[in-house]
Amino acid sequence: MLLARSGFETIEAADRPSAVELAAAEKPDCAVIDLRFPTEENGLQLIRELKNLNSSMHVFVLTGGDPDRFSERPERKLVDQVIVKGASSAYLVEELQSLAAGRALPGTDAR
Repeated sequence: MLLARSGFETIEAADRPSAVELAAAEKPDCAVIDLRFPTEENGLQLIRELKNLNSSMHVFVLTGGDPDRFSERPERKLVDQVIVKGASSAYLVEELQSLAAGRALPGTDAR
């Protein structure tokens, strides 16, 4: 809802298979996913599958867990930003607006 209210066209998926199917059909520029979708392994698999569909897709990961733990995973290299749940929602909107405007992302994680 936050992203739609901020002017972004959004699609939602209830699970990993649906997310992959929608991404294949809709070809989004960006994905914002919960790392535990509904489990961490599903979230990691979703990252891999989305990048296999479109290697230039921007992927933002939301996590309530320890972001340093995720940084040790090979999937971290496939992700533009890791945002810890509880960080300002304005931060995500600003990053997506920068991306939409063609400005480079700073490559830092919000904590």
